[in-house]
Amino acid sequence: MKRIFVAAAALCALCGLASAQDADSADDYVLQKAREEYAASSGSGDQAATDQDAVMEQSTVIAVPQAPATKTVTTDGDGQSTVITIHIAEDKPSAETDDDERRRRYTPAVIGFVPGLSLPFGVYDTSLSLASVGALTGDVYGFQGSGVFNIADDVGIVQAAGVFNIADSVAGFQGAGVFNIADSIAGFQSAGMFNIADSANGVQAAGLFNIADEIRGVQVAGVVNVADRASGLMIGLVNIADELDGVAIGLVNIIGNGIHDLSVDYQFSTGMAYATYRSGTPFIYAAFSAGQPATEFMRTPIGLSTGVALGHRFRILFLTADVELGVETPIETADLALAMRALSNADPSRPETLLPLASAFSPFGSLRASFGFGNRKGFGPYAGIKADFAPSASGAVPTALRSAFGSAEPYIVPAFGVDLLVWPKWFIGIKF
Repeated sequence: MKRIFVAAAALCALCGLASAQDADSADDYVLQKAREEYAASSGSGDQAATDQDAVMEQSTVIAVPQAPATKTVTTDGDGQSTVITIHIAEDKPSAETDDDERRRRYTPAVIGFVPGLSLPFGVYDTSLSLASVGALTGDVYGFQGSGVFNIADDVGIVQAAGVFNIADSVAGFQGAGVFNIADSIAGFQSAGMFNIADSANGVQAAGLFNIADEIRGVQVAGVVNVADRASGLMIGLVNIADELDGVAIGLVNIIGNGIHDLSVDYQFSTGMAYATYRSGTPFIYAAFSAGQPATEFMRTPIGLSTGVALGHRFRILFLTADVELGVETPIETADLALAMRALSNADPSRPETLLPLASAFSPFGSLRASFGFGNRKGFGPYAGIKADFAPSASGAVPTALRSAFGSAEPYIVPAFGVDLLVWPKWFIGIKF
């Protein structure tokens, strides 16, 4: 049995040597011919030198489908040496493509009547596209307009339609009565109902909502703005973003890296309790508050006061500070009844009929600063100071809030030629 294995191994080795010998036969033949020519010419001086130079310059190219290589062989004879270089080149089939054949044709203008029927017929790159119902083109370097819809690859300046626009990219203006859709927009995208874009650099404005994967600029919507990543300004009733580097102004701002706080605090000198909701980004956020005497808190409307403010959050060493400037107004039952009568008697064509509505409320200013440990994320306590202020002649600050660190006498601060009465007080609270 061992002899059988040995014989099989020897047979495989012989086959491998024979295969290698066949593979190198072309190289060996070239080398042998070069040596023979060198040996034949080595007998005479000048002729030998001439032949030697010819042999040194000889180069044989063998077509091999593998990668190109170079082999150098040195031969010695009668104290002289000859270097023979053999180049093994790769055969590369030529497969050039003609880009011009694949490009769309260009025409200065495309006039359309109904989808699929245009003059000239087909899909062209153009500078002007006009259609009564719809226009379908390649790249538009100028203006594309239609009564119903536009579809294009790239738009250079303006794409406008009565109903909707669809484009891969727009560098300029995209406007529609109903909606716009684009992969990328650099400029202004405006629609009566909604805009959708993967990437927007500029302005998205819509009557209902805007959607973008990434927006750098401004999003303005009548209802909601949605973005994965936003840098700039978002204005709408509801603003939603995973990441926002900028400002969100709206009733509800849901920002992944933003502020979503609900807190309750208590003022020592006045006995007032406040509930506050904050929404926005650390750069600027909106705060909505409602306060009452703690004995009446959320039980009756007695002593109710509501306010709205804009705030900024920043870090100080190991503390997080919220600074908010806003306006607050007391809400009394009689004031609400007066406001309802003013609204029912108001005439939109006569602005003076709205004056009783303004007199139903007595707003005053409010400046608030609070401090908490850490980054103020999640549950935690905080403490701060709140200063209510109003011009000395207005009497807008209600009696329940006229306490300056427990004193009945306010601080008087001159500002812009007016004396402001300031009532500061301490408070503590809990944030959820």
